Amino acid sequence: MFFEQLLLHILQKYDGQRTVFSAYHLLKGKKSGQTIQDVGLFQLQPYFNLFPRLTKEKFYTQIQHLEQKNKITISEDEHVHVLVAPHLTFDGLDGWHLRGGEHVFFDRFQLVVQTISNLRMQESRFLPIVRDERVQQFVRQYLTWLHYQEEKQQHAFIEAFHQLLEELPVTEQEKNIFMYRLSGFQQIGWTWQQLKEQTNSSELDLQLQYVHTLHHMIRFIEEHVIALFEPLLYQVRVQTVLTASTQQTANLLMQGMNMEQIAQIRRLKMSTIEDHIAEIAMNVQTFPIEQFVPNEIRLAIEAVVSEVGSKKLRPIKEKIPEASYFQIRLVLARAGGV
Repeated sequence: MFFEQLLLHILQKYDGQRTVFSAYHLLKGKKSGQTIQDVGLFQLQPYFNLFPRLTKEKFYTQIQHLEQKNKITISEDEHVHVLVAPHLTFDGLDGWHLRGGEHVFFDRFQLVVQTISNLRMQESRFLPIVRDERVQQFVRQYLTWLHYQEEKQQHAFIEAFHQLLEELPVTEQEKNIFMYRLSGFQQIGWTWQQLKEQTNSSELDLQLQYVHTLHHMIRFIEEHVIALFEPLLYQVRVQTVLTASTQQTANLLMQGMNMEQIAQIRRLKMSTIEDHIAEIAMNVQTFPIEQFVPNEIRLAIEAVVSEVGSKKLRPIKEKIPEASYFQIRLVLARAGGV
């Protein structure tokens, strides 16, 4: 139910202007020019990269269910039209700025919980639930900072955790899912299959509620400056919203190079450089698109978009033939900026 409603919400955002698999690429966090531009164009930042391991088969099964229930229709060119508005909202999601960092946070958090849980039962030897050496090294440093061997510090961590969970603005079911995923003394966190059997929910619904909880936890810790947990958020959010390749193009632009020079130096197609510049325009509001789009062209594009409400390039191009597709994309990217 939850994933279905999320999917309906995303498809409704696309407003029939994208194919069925645009939502799939969004949820997977695909770093293509089209997907990234659509993030800003259709205000889809919260949902980017929420399900990086989602298979195409599972996704299309959900699409078929929606179609069978007469909640969507799919045209011959695979564009989707939503017939029934979603009735659930998903506040607090921030996929664009986390991009999987929430799972790094959880790995750190659950290893700390496992360590303290075992220590309180006088068990100093246990098999770490997280095998990633980087996470283990990070947690070792955190525990040293915490003075975790002192009983009062262990108690302080547990009390802060209980208070965080109590005040977190998510449902009781979401809190329970989070708790069941944790490991402790002689206890391994439940698998998705175990949770599925226990709750009679689908795996995708459970995973969405779990991610929703993690995003809220991260935001809550940041906003309330919870000192004991703040170190666990180190570099959980992306340091730059630009993809790595786009950042390289941005660096060359700042050095005064033009698009042709950058394409030659980087051995990339001009269309790829255009994708990068559109991404920069969407994410960096101070980026001067005037160097690529004359003011009168920009105003004409904005007027057409305001008049017809379309975010498709071709209808805009037909009304303003003097504008290039690249210029239209730039103006749309700036309008949908993060």
